[in-house]
Amino acid sequence: KETLLGWKALKTDQLTLRLKPDRLDIKELRLVSPTGKLVIGEDGSINIAKVIKPPKKEPGAPTRAASSSNGAGGAFPVRIQKLLVFGTKINELKGSVIGASSAPDARAQVQLAGNVDEYGEAKIGGEINMFDPKSFTDIKMVFNNVEMMNLTPYSGKFAGRKIDSGKLSLDLAYKIDDGKLAGDNQIVVERLKLGDRMESPEAVNLPLDLAVALLEDADGVIDIGLPVSGDLNDPEFSFGHLVWKALASLITKVVTSPFRALAALAGGESENFDSVAFEPGAAALAPPQKEVLKKLAEALKKRPQLILEVQGRYSTEVDGLELKNLYLRRELSERLGATPETGEDPGPVDFSSPDTQRALEAMVAERFGTSTLKALKDEVKKQSAAAAAGTAQAKEKAPDPGRLSKELYARLVEKEPLPEAALTELAAARAQSIVVELTATGGVAPERVSLKNPEPVTSGEPATAKLALGVVRKTS
Repeated sequence: KETLLGWKALKTDQLTLRLKPDRLDIKELRLVSPTGKLVIGEDGSINIAKVIKPPKKEPGAPTRAASSSNGAGGAFPVRIQKLLVFGTKINELKGSVIGASSAPDARAQVQLAGNVDEYGEAKIGGEINMFDPKSFTDIKMVFNNVEMMNLTPYSGKFAGRKIDSGKLSLDLAYKIDDGKLAGDNQIVVERLKLGDRMESPEAVNLPLDLAVALLEDADGVIDIGLPVSGDLNDPEFSFGHLVWKALASLITKVVTSPFRALAALAGGESENFDSVAFEPGAAALAPPQKEVLKKLAEALKKRPQLILEVQGRYSTEVDGLELKNLYLRRELSERLGATPETGEDPGPVDFSSPDTQRALEAMVAERFGTSTLKALKDEVKKQSAAAAAGTAQAKEKAPDPGRLSKELYARLVEKEPLPEAALTELAAARAQSIVVELTATGGVAPERVSLKNPEPVTSGEPATAKLALGVVRKTS
């Protein structure tokens, strides 16, 4: 029992009606205080469309475009030079439509402006075929400061979430030519706060909180461009689904490649932000990795709702072998009278030194027995003798004075004991290096970076630390 569509007055004093040939000319038509409700149902249908009965097309009847304005079968030709709209009850819509006509190639000029809700505004302008919008439409619409809480029916249906608060501004440009639609949507959202989840079979299953945190800048603004296209002649065409499909595609791209989105903030998409490489057995950051972390820190500061999880990792094979080498070189260095500082790398081994050979022989004898030492020395002698008795080319090569030392060292590395916690401690140190670089050097707030328990990498993978993004938990 409410008004579906009505107005206070629809009038003109400049009307000309002709018959044979048929023609209705209205120079200026005034629509005063139009009112009504546009309701979109859960099934996507529009209330006004339900009550308008489309004309039946008789078999063999010509289309309007093919009909003559004077023919009995054609639509009665109408031309409204100017339609003036004055103050609606709900939206305060005002403006004019110039040149509305039933002629197939007519294009009316539209200029409308009004209010949306309490503090929003809307402006609409462009060209349109009023009697056949699918044949031609070129319209631009601007909406500013629209309260988003009222959009919950749509966000719930397509995104599965309520909207608690936020302001929306849209800059839309749509062109339709012979049913083919091409549109550009510039969407600006300010201070968006998502609410509770809503059940909807059409909702996309995506981490929307992460998407918002990735898209929202330090001022709480999301600014995205969203082009769309479609065919209005397709019976399955749905504008609402078209826009939400494009939006869902954008969100999917962002949340499935979050570090790529962050890399774009840092000036490019080539940065690999999801992992940090380390030298085998080392926890120190190389200069190239420091540069990457500097860019990551800059991007994180532009997205304050994001948090970062850092997980140090280790390679059992590669890191394990390097740590065994390190422990052995430290012990060898001490036996030769040089005590390295804690954590210091003693450097490479001088295999050609007689002192090194004697120290290595003593270590092999202590760990494996004198018989093992004798067997190794005999094996090296046999190999050297065989090489000396070989080809002329082999004879010309200078003998390797460190050959025995290298064999002894290789046997010691193979059996070098590795402390149980050595690898996890290495991974933890790697993660801590990243945290320090991001917070102390990069200026990221410490509470935005957390540590995860170390884990090994898959066999054959390089030694890296893994990074993951999360969202700040809002307490209010």
